[in-house]
Amino acid sequence: MAFSVEEMGFPVHYPNPELLSALTADSPMETPEKVKAVLGELKFPPAPADRPYLYGCMVLSFDGKMGFPDNPEGTLISKENRRDPIGGKTDFWIMNVCRAYADGVILGTGTLKARPSRAWRADLADPDLIAARRGLGKQDAAPLNLIVSIDGRDVPLEHPTLKLPERPVILTSQVGGAWLREHLDQPVRLIDSPCDLREDQSVLRVLTAGEEVADTAGLLSLLRRSGLSHVSVEAPGYIWQLIREELLDEYLLNYSGVMAGGNTALGTWAGQTAERHPHALLLSVGWHRGFLYTRQKLIYGDSQA
Repeated sequence: MAFSVEEMGFPVHYPNPELLSALTADSPMETPEKVKAVLGELKFPPAPADRPYLYGCMVLSFDGKMGFPDNPEGTLISKENRRDPIGGKTDFWIMNVCRAYADGVILGTGTLKARPSRAWRADLADPDLIAARRGLGKQDAAPLNLIVSIDGRDVPLEHPTLKLPERPVILTSQVGGAWLREHLDQPVRLIDSPCDLREDQSVLRVLTAGEEVADTAGLLSLLRRSGLSHVSVEAPGYIWQLIREELLDEYLLNYSGVMAGGNTALGTWAGQTAERHPHALLLSVGWHRGFLYTRQKLIYGDSQA
């Protein structure tokens, strides 16, 4: 698939230039020329010492839904925007941009279940972005495939993703790891200390933290100590979990001009409160005929940043 700058270009506005400048002042990254031509400057800050820098990447309908009631697959919110197919292609390219900057990409088990016969991998479809990864400090052509699970039991054991030549890494609890090792029909390596996750990808690796239920902070620490500095999150449920735990740093959130209805939305299982809730400040916003493309900084607590 060809991704032309001229085809995808759109106006970009920066509502909070001081915040954006402060956020990226110490970034070691240089924006790839193709990214700059479409999105403007895009750099992420250095990662914290105790976890990767985390940014969510997803698309919602204009009424805030992640999928249609009759088919929850999230990509359809973009693909079925029949009034703006170029805008939809650009949305897909922005997901590739998020992957280009990432050491790993997190997917949830719910997405695997929504695509029971299709293997998932965090590949990049744009050769220009693959080439740009080295300039962003990345050694390989694509980020690591990471799958997050509450306790192992929500992992679809027969999913083709688990049988790829380069196996994904599953993040779960100690009990979940033991359950997966017992029930999967392939070798499983349980990991609870830092290691090079790029090695031995022919074996399914399961990172564990927390006894019964996955310890989010512990797993993120393990990823950081294993060399991952920037992670893109494509799992809607986990995006919300990270927001609730005040761990998601940014949100590259696109809006597709379709109306989906239904209850397939973020946060339907556990909301915030009127007294205490995160805020999002726009770092950039762009638009096409039927799409909005935003970069948002998540602000937690009483910070006035």
